[in-house]
Amino acid sequence: MMLLWLGLSVGCASPVERGEAALSRDDLLSAEREFRLALDDEPDDPEALYGLGWTFHQAGEEGPARDAFMRLIKVHPDLPQGYRGLGSIFASEGNLPAARAQLELALKAAPDDPAANQTLALVELGEGKPAEALARLDRLVGLHPERSELGQTRAVALLRLERPEEALAAAAVAVQGAASPRSLTAARITWVDAALQSCDDRVDPDNCAATAPPVRAWLDAADHVLDEAEASGALREVTSDMRRQVRRRRAFVEDTCPPGGGQ
Repeated sequence: MMLLWLGLSVGCASPVERGEAALSRDDLLSAEREFRLALDDEPDDPEALYGLGWTFHQAGEEGPARDAFMRLIKVHPDLPQGYRGLGSIFASEGNLPAARAQLELALKAAPDDPAANQTLALVELGEGKPAEALARLDRLVGLHPERSELGQTRAVALLRLERPEEALAAAAVAVQGAASPRSLTAARITWVDAALQSCDDRVDPDNCAATAPPVRAWLDAADHVLDEAEASGALREVTSDMRRQVRRRRAFVEDTCPPGGGQ
């Protein structure tokens, strides 16, 4: 009976719901198919237009993504999604003024929109305004504790403000709450970055017995998290660079406080 109920539940899901579920799994081909099915039935469906645009955006196909978001703005100018999507495209292209303009339009339509606020926080980080980004994210994390990407971006802001231990805690929460493979990998990378910064200047050659073991533990944990990130097959270039950073810090620790040195 339970299997029958599950089958009926899946069968009753709308194309938009199936598309959003596919996006959460980073299954972009299935997501595109489902959103197109929804648009076949209702060409102006805002969630389907946004979902299709976001699917293209995640695939790096910015032309079709831009077209979907522009159509969404044309038929639903009062909704935030189209402006939010264009803002994300501009941000990914490095056009921060254009990104800000679109995101402010999104927030005019929906001031507490979590995705628009998160992307605007990323723009503020790109503009060299980490304090502004952190203030925005502190408010949003309280309103939307289920959105792990807000916590991950908040951890980045804390790192920019040279508060690595707070960033480490924020990134750990984001790892636990990540809802998709993509967000999980991003949170893991941020955690490792915070862990590495937490290790800096912690080893005292005159007190190796007390200061070296905690740093070695952080580096072991960073290697473990990178193993998990690499197993997902995502962001290999980033994880490889961070692996090199772990090795450099480990070499420094071993040179400063050799194992068995006794200090």
